Amino acid sequence: MATQTEARPQEIAAEALAKAVVYADRAGRLAAHDTACSLRDNGPAITAYSGLATVYAEIAKAAAVVAAETAR
Repeated sequence: MATQTEARPQEIAAEALAKAVVYADRAGRLAAHDTACSLRDNGPAITAYSGLATVYAEIAKAAAVVAAETAR
């Protein structure tokens, strides 16, 4: 049986923010192609990556709030 370690809110925030940046970068790279065909083809992926970036940014924000509250 594997042991579980408890992640601190700061660690969760940092990891989530890093993932948000990765997904936002992927969406940005796909959206940077100017052709209508490319945007049409990449639209679903851009939407998915943008959504993941938003979710991870919200997780990072919530974890940062928890970290600030527990630091008091």
